[in-house]
Parts: sequence; structure tokens; C-alpha cells
Amino acid sequence: MNHWPNGDPNAVVKQVLAQPAYQKTPTHADSPTLRFWYELGQWLDHLFSPFRKWLDHTLSSGHGTAQILVVVIVVVTILVLVLLIYRIVLAFAKPVVEARRLAAVGAPDERMDGDAWRALAAERAAAGDYARAIAALFRAALALLDESALVPFDSSRTPGEYRRLVRRESERIAAPFDVLCERFVWAAFAEAVAQRGDFEAASAAFGAFGPLVARG
Repeated sequence: MNHWPNGDPNAVVKQVLAQPAYQKTPTHADSPTLRFWYELGQWLDHLFSPFRKWLDHTLSSGHGTAQILVVVIVVVTILVLVLLIYRIVLAFAKPVVEARRLAAVGAPDERMDGDAWRALAAERAAAGDYARAIAALFRAALALLDESALVPFDSSRTPGEYRRLVRRESERIAAPFDVLCERFVWAAFAEAVAQRGDFEAASAAFGAFGPLVARG
């Protein structure tokens, strides 16, 4: 039997670790938020542990069929991620494309003035086509901005870009124009169908906007 001059090593280690200097001290990691994320990470690690072990075993087994299966799984996962990213990008890009398309609605290949656009808006509202009536009011506002030389017309601009340009020119004009833009965007992209009240709100905003633009 071995004899240790300083006693049993196991007992010595336990005594050392029992000293205050080696005891756990409170840290920020003990906060509820960090503890939640730590426990979530542990749970996810436990959840995916079987799959990770299977993947490691498959890759190390050297079997052709198993390796082909792994490659197929990886390829499918990449395709799913690409499709997901594409859908997200499309979801963000669609409002811009649609805004530009609706901003250009009206008589084909014809540059109409503000009064003509407003008359077209009234015709569409009378026909119950309130979404396109609001779009025509929005185009009427853009025509007035162009005619007054405040903001030159550019069909490639989005409503948000127009709002920034108008606000840069005048805070007074920007207030009703913001309301009109919001009504236009809602009518163009909301799932609900625009109603008479929506057109009346847009018309009221345009009514406040027009005289301010005329006065500059």
C-alpha cells in the first residue's frame, strides 16, 4: 500500500476545492435571461444530439449509400434555405414593384395633369373601384408636385422616396401628403378591399394638400 506524506490525494483535493476561493461566485451568467438562453441551448443540443451522432456515424462509416443519403439531405436543406430566402426577398420587393406599377396607372402612355388625374379618380370612385381611385388621387398629387416644380415627377420613385422629398421641401405640405401616401399604400397592398370611406379619407387629404402646393 502506498503511503502519501501529505495524506490521501483524493482527500487533499476535496479539502482544496472546499475552500471559499474555489466556490462558485455569482456572475452575470446567473441572471434569469442568460440562464434561459443557456437552458434553451442545452435543450436544443439534447434534441439534435441523436441526429448529430447519426450524421457523424454515417460520414465515418464509409458506406457509399449512406454517404449519398447525407449528400441528398444536405442538398435538400440548401435548396429549402435558398427558397426561403427567395420568398423573403420577394415579399420585400413586391410592395416596391407594385407601388411603382400602381403609381403609373391611368391613360396608357399619356402624361396627364393633376386635374385630369383627379377627374379619373372621381370616375373610378363612382364605379366602385376605390383602390384604383385612391391610386389616381396619388398620381394627381404627384402631378401637382411636378407642375409646381417642388418635386419633379419620376415614375421609378416609391411613395416613401416621395415622402422624404416632399418633407425636405415643406413640412406643411408633407402632413397631408403623408396621409395620402399611407392611404395609397394601404389600398394597394392590404388584404382588405378598399371601401368608400378609404377613398373619402384619401380625398380629404388631397383636398388639404392641393391648396398648399398651389401656394408653394
